[in-house]
Amino acid sequence: MAEVWQAADEVLGRQVAVKILHPHLAADDTFVQRFRSEAIAAARLHHPGIVAIYDTGHEHGTEAIVMELVRGETLRYELDQRGFLKPAEGVSIAAQVADALAAAHRAGLVHRDIKPANILLCSDERVMVTDFGIAKFRDDPDLTQTGTMVGTVKYLSPEQVRGDAVDGRTDIYALGVVLFETLCSRPPFTGDSPATVALARLNQTPPRPRQLRPTIPAGLDAVVVRCLQLDPADRYGSADELRAALLEPRTLQGDDDLTTSVASATTSSWVHTHPSSAAPGDPAPEPGPPPRPSHAVWIRPVVVGACILGAIALALVLLDRSDLGHRLFNWGTETAQDAVPGPPATGAPGPLTITSIASFDPEGRGAPGENDAQLRLAVDGDPNTGWFTESYDQRKFGIKSGVGVILSMESATALQDLIVESPTRGWSASIYVADQPGAALGDWGEPVTAQAGIDGGTTFDLHGRTGRNVLLWITDLGDGPPRMRAELTELSLRG
Repeated sequence: MAEVWQAADEVLGRQVAVKILHPHLAADDTFVQRFRSEAIAAARLHHPGIVAIYDTGHEHGTEAIVMELVRGETLRYELDQRGFLKPAEGVSIAAQVADALAAAHRAGLVHRDIKPANILLCSDERVMVTDFGIAKFRDDPDLTQTGTMVGTVKYLSPEQVRGDAVDGRTDIYALGVVLFETLCSRPPFTGDSPATVALARLNQTPPRPRQLRPTIPAGLDAVVVRCLQLDPADRYGSADELRAALLEPRTLQGDDDLTTSVASATTSSWVHTHPSSAAPGDPAPEPGPPPRPSHAVWIRPVVVGACILGAIALALVLLDRSDLGHRLFNWGTETAQDAVPGPPATGAPGPLTITSIASFDPEGRGAPGENDAQLRLAVDGDPNTGWFTESYDQRKFGIKSGVGVILSMESATALQDLIVESPTRGWSASIYVADQPGAALGDWGEPVTAQAGIDGGTTFDLHGRTGRNVLLWITDLGDGPPRMRAELTELSLRG
């Protein structure tokens, strides 16, 4: 459909990717409309797992889309090189794709062509989704006629094969096919022709991944099977739900079931059959792990012991709350100061409630904001998640002086510290405090404090400055090639 070139954006001073529609297709109005729809669809999305669209172009019969340049390889290339991936790798990739799809689905967009070639494995360990060329908005008229299949045959959902309406569960099915192939080195359905492959999912039950690779954890096997259900209602209801299932710890835990899963020859449902009960002439099941000792010999004493310990703990708690218990547990340590509670301490710094967070990019061009969809992750209390800037070719941005994040509180407060957790090395920032956020950096006045060459997390001393809004203004992205972006995993204020 198109070819992609690396190019230099001379206005913003950065490397970009330019996708150019093949000339023989540029004369087809339907293809041109679909090509432009990719830019319109993806430009509405702001997510670190979705390739950003910067601009479009139309000149002398040439159609082009300017987009983020992503360095790395496609999942297709990785599978062609390795055959299949470890379960943990497959889960990590699929969970990140599901997160990106959740953002697209919330915006009303269905990708419709999730496949390994459209999943990018970046050199900075991100996983990104690209190619929204046949994407469809739920409420927009389709460019195809009713009953037309759109997508790549191996990854089509049953509803796409039938030409029925699609929604987010269509992408969940395709991601299930991708995950199956990632684990088993082949898709669930194969055939001599594209039509055979497409129709197979309407007439056959897909094999379970564990039939091809018995070492795949049973929990992960169940996740894939649910994604590949014929009826969309039987799949995960949303990409967020699928992501949560993938990240559930038990999904990658070893199997605790001594039975072997086999497909019934007369029904599409799945039954668990012990190897010894197989009928004569049936193919021998693949050998499973050696039998494990029965839990019954140890589980009863463990339960009894836990009940006894719980009863003792409850008795101690009740005793401690009584006057007798207080005297027993504090004998010899109670002082006059302990006996009479004094007034609470004052002046000690404590955590403040951040009511909102926003990006600040007054010198940026194009779509406003800076990865706004991820901002909440910087104040969610989880240091394993975070917000990061867009990627740049220069540590100090080049075309602009920086980007920032604004933290706001309910009312003006005397501020002691801004605590920042970050994995980035060598970054720099200045901190501003104001009652009202300014539209330009100059509207914030002079910085309260600044630090340069920060290695990871740090604490900024705000010297008791009073204000309702705090601006963290990043002036150096740190680290350097190939990443050229700063990451903030957690932000908090003390007053």
